Amino acid sequence: MRAHCGTQPRTRVPWRALALLLGAVLLVGAAGCGRRQTRDTGLSFEDLSDTTELVRGAPILTSFEPYRITGQALRLRGTANLPDGTRLQVTVARVATGETVLITQMTVEDKSFETEPLMGPRGPLPVDLYRFDVLAHFNSAWQTEQVLRATHDGRSLRGPGITRATGGQPAFFLREERRL
Repeated sequence: MRAHCGTQPRTRVPWRALALLLGAVLLVGAAGCGRRQTRDTGLSFEDLSDTTELVRGAPILTSFEPYRITGQALRLRGTANLPDGTRLQVTVARVATGETVLITQMTVEDKSFETEPLMGPRGPLPVDLYRFDVLAHFNSAWQTEQVLRATHDGRSLRGPGITRATGGQPAFFLREERRL
């Protein structure tokens, strides 16, 4: 072998060893790593059941209605099986772009809530398909002491939309899409 000025001499790549290593990696990958596999498609799925049964129970959000009023301003109203004073937040985003156009908060009183008239930064929101994310965290930053006491810090809540936030604290989250 001749070395060129300033370069390393070439070495032979052991192709047979590389082929054996690649074959071993593919064989381990095909084993499925202990996951349940379906026979007809060959796909594998992890069983991520709700082991705490948080979503079992009566609906928390029993109605939700975004609607337009005179001047095309948007209002949100609904009913929820939550104690008086529970703070809810609704984020409104355009489905096509994912752009958040509004974020508003309101409190539950007598099992219901309603916002003031809402406008976008340039006036009424145009007719479009919107995503409404309804959220409530059950911690002292979001809820009053009375709400936390009535819900055992949110731990007694069960029903569709009940989940755990990243810190393990109870939260409520539901998403709906509506054209208005």
